Amino acid sequence: MNEVAATIQALATVESLANPIDRLAVLDKQIKKLTAETKTIKDGLSNSLGEGKHRGEMYGVRITIENRKGSVDIEKLCAAFGITEADLDKFRGDSIAVIKVASIA
Repeated sequence: MNEVAATIQALATVESLANPIDRLAVLDKQIKKLTAETKTIKDGLSNSLGEGKHRGEMYGVRITIENRKGSVDIEKLCAAFGITEADLDKFRGDSIAVIKVASIA
């Protein structure tokens, strides 16, 4: 079975699942697989082509290299300046509700 046929079959299988929990689990697995594959391809392209615009047969990519500052270690900062949790709370915004849904096996 070629890749296109396999993709069509996988999508048909997902579409045929009536239970949204089951669909979520299958789609989550596909997303993880595609995310890993995408990262591998991007790493390979950036290592072999370098910065700039590059064309494939149908599409193109732009590869850029950026230098970003590292994140601030808030715990070390607070310890160095004697900032307490109560001090931080004075500058903290309102709390928000976060709902997480994750499929499990």
